[in-house]
Amino acid sequence: MKDLIEHALAGDEAAARKLHATHYPAVLRLAYMLLQHLQDAEDATQDAFVYAFQHLAQYDPERSAFATWLKIIVTSRCRDFQRRRRIRWLSLQELADAGLEPEDEAPGHRPDVALELVGMKQIVWKALNQVPLKSRQALILRYFGGLSYAEMAQALGCAVSTAKSRVSYGHRALTRLLEREACVEPGYQGCHTGDSP
Repeated sequence: MKDLIEHALAGDEAAARKLHATHYPAVLRLAYMLLQHLQDAEDATQDAFVYAFQHLAQYDPERSAFATWLKIIVTSRCRDFQRRRRIRWLSLQELADAGLEPEDEAPGHRPDVALELVGMKQIVWKALNQVPLKSRQALILRYFGGLSYAEMAQALGCAVSTAKSRVSYGHRALTRLLEREACVEPGYQGCHTGDSP
C-alpha cells in the first residue's frame, strides 16, 4: 500500500487507479449506510476520493491506515450531504432488489452479504434506522466502518467521550427498539405486560 501511495504521489495514474479500485467498494458501502441514498453515497464517495488524491501528501501512515483515512474523509462528506438536504432512507434490501448494488463481487463488499456477515437481519436494520441520527452514525462508524473512538471523534467533529456516549446511547436505543419489535412479533412469548414478571 505504501508503494502505491508513493507512486500515486509521484503522478503514477495507474497507482492512483489501483488505490481507487481497492478502496472504492468499502468506502461506497460506508457512505451508503450513512446516507441510505445511492446517488448521494456515490457523490460523497467521489468527493472523498477527489479530496484524498488532492491531499495525498498530507496522509500520515503513522496516524492511521489509508483505509481509515478514507473512511474519515467520506464520513465528513456524508455529514455535509445530510446538512444540505433531507435524505430519503432506503433499506439495503431495496437497493439489492433494484439491482443497484455496487458492482463488486467480493463478499465483504456487497451490502447484502455484509449484513449477513455481521448477523444483522432486516428487523435490526429497520430498528437501526429509527435510532436518532447522531447515535445511528456513531453505531455505523463503529461497527460497519470499524473506526476506533478516536477516529470516530475525528470523523464526527466531536470529543472522544462524546463519540463513546453516542455509541452507548445508540446501543440502548437499539435494544429498546428491538425489544419493542419482538413484543409485536406474532407468536413471540418473551414480552410481558403489566407488573407481572
